[in-house]
Amino acid sequence: MTSTTSRAGKPPRDARGAMRLMRVAGAMIVGSFMLAQPSQAMPADAQRPDNAESVAIGKRVAQQHCGGCHAIEAGGASPNPRSPPFPLIAERYPGGNPAPVLIDGTVVRHPGMPEFSLIEHETDGLVAYIRRVSRLWKPAS
Repeated sequence: MTSTTSRAGKPPRDARGAMRLMRVAGAMIVGSFMLAQPSQAMPADAQRPDNAESVAIGKRVAQQHCGGCHAIEAGGASPNPRSPPFPLIAERYPGGNPAPVLIDGTVVRHPGMPEFSLIEHETDGLVAYIRRVSRLWKPAS
């Protein structure tokens, strides 16, 4: 007879792997459901750093989800030294556009990154905000 728990009260390794796989599959299903939901309509320039509405949304998202690890303002060090400050994030990607990585990052995540989901206008706002605090951004004259 096979046991469903080990002596320490934990499931056997193969069961833990199956449970982990089920959690990942569940997160993917929930994530795809959330992507299919209608979101607040944003203008075509929603990821531009000069879009004040998007930048304000992005700053709120950054404060809520990112500020515990990343420096989210134009200056300063990140609370977690392994987390790049926002001004450097845009500089890491072609054209200063972190959008594809942010969209994937909120679903796939890297180890240690907390789990959260953003809807389209929040992702657009976060991209606009990161671009705004980037050293690459120059306000229009």
